[in-house]
Amino acid sequence: MGTVLYIIVLVGLMYFMLIRPQQKRQKATQDMMASMAVGDTAVTIGGLHGVIAEIDEVKNTITLNCEGVFLIFDRRAIARTSKADPMDTAAVNDIISDAAEEQAHAEASLVEDTDTTHTGDQAEDDQK
Repeated sequence: MGTVLYIIVLVGLMYFMLIRPQQKRQKATQDMMASMAVGDTAVTIGGLHGVIAEIDEVKNTITLNCEGVFLIFDRRAIARTSKADPMDTAAVNDIISDAAEEQAHAEASLVEDTDTTHTGDQAEDDQK
């Protein structure tokens, strides 16, 4: 009776340690494959980065735009994807950051000019 219980515990442990995590990874991969759309960025299993230009459901292939070079891959060759940013938030953040840097630089130069002006005024007062 103890041996049967030991085998049942061992099978249950193997299920939760080996089989269940594999099923979760497989479901996540299937969800990623189903949610791919034109314009999303993708990375192949070989490490090639590109933007999805076309998805062919009949041939089960994906065409990636890699800086003007269009390459066709089997759908299973895509390791991961990330959704396209429709509002191009990264570019907007870069523009805002650049504008903030320019403003800080302009304010710093104004402070330097003001310091120089005060120093000149003090020198004139000292001469009088």
